[in-house]
Amino acid sequence: MVEPLVVHHCPLPVLPTSRAGTMVYGLAALDSSGRNMGASYSVSGLRYLPRQDGGSGAVNGRIGQYEVYVSTDGTNWGTAVATGAFANDASQKEVRFTAKTGQHLRLRAVSEVAGNPWTSAAEIYALN
Repeated sequence: MVEPLVVHHCPLPVLPTSRAGTMVYGLAALDSSGRNMGASYSVSGLRYLPRQDGGSGAVNGRIGQYEVYVSTDGTNWGTAVATGAFANDASQKEVRFTAKTGQHLRLRAVSEVAGNPWTSAAEIYALN
């Protein structure tokens, strides 16, 4: 079983919503910022859980296309270690890639499923 590195829960808060456990992020914030994991780890994937609050608004903010980066210093990101598109549903997503050692992790939302200028997440974890 792959053990998650508990890196962060709802990183990069830009606009907290009134729904428990969900944060909304502007795409610009996700594009330019990464998360410091506090130490250097061999990272080989991440898990992304879209918002889980149900109702018609739950689709808002789901990440469509994405890029994942790992950096040793949080400044030099290099090329993406993974790219792709998430399914437009509420299930937990897992992205795997060749292990890379670093202290900073970035999930870049290239697009939101409905073309909105924001994304949301219930949880994001790094995997080793």
